Amino acid sequence: MNYIFDGYNYTVTLERGEPLIASLKQLAKDKNVKAAWINGLGGSQRLELGFYNLQTKEYQWKRFDQFLEITSIQGNVAWQDNEPIIHTHGTFSDGNFNTIGGHIKELEVSGTCELHLHTIFGDALKRSTDPTSGLHLLDLPHSPQD
Repeated sequence: MNYIFDGYNYTVTLERGEPLIASLKQLAKDKNVKAAWINGLGGSQRLELGFYNLQTKEYQWKRFDQFLEITSIQGNVAWQDNEPIIHTHGTFSDGNFNTIGGHIKELEVSGTCELHLHTIFGDALKRSTDPTSGLHLLDLPHSPQD
């Protein structure tokens, strides 16, 4: 992993074989990134995506062991129980221009992965478990009604 920081933003590149989620967790720990929004693109050689079933409160996982273009990664960095939580979704395309997408459990970079992390200064974004959905949701204060 290589990166630069301009005071607000990290520009990150991952090389072939590097894991996306584990690398971003390590960056968040090492650089004390308490909150950030993520976007990115690149290529993947191994990918595990999930779809969350609200009825069963479980993810359905599917693994893809093939080269895919990363057409878009969107996500954020937040914290729960003193650990960074990297929450990312992505869309991917194959050599026939078919697309797939979902919650990224992990991916292994093929050629490169280029990411932009826009940090949010102030208090850390926190996650807590929502008892209704079973998901770890951003724990934001309720906004007053206008």
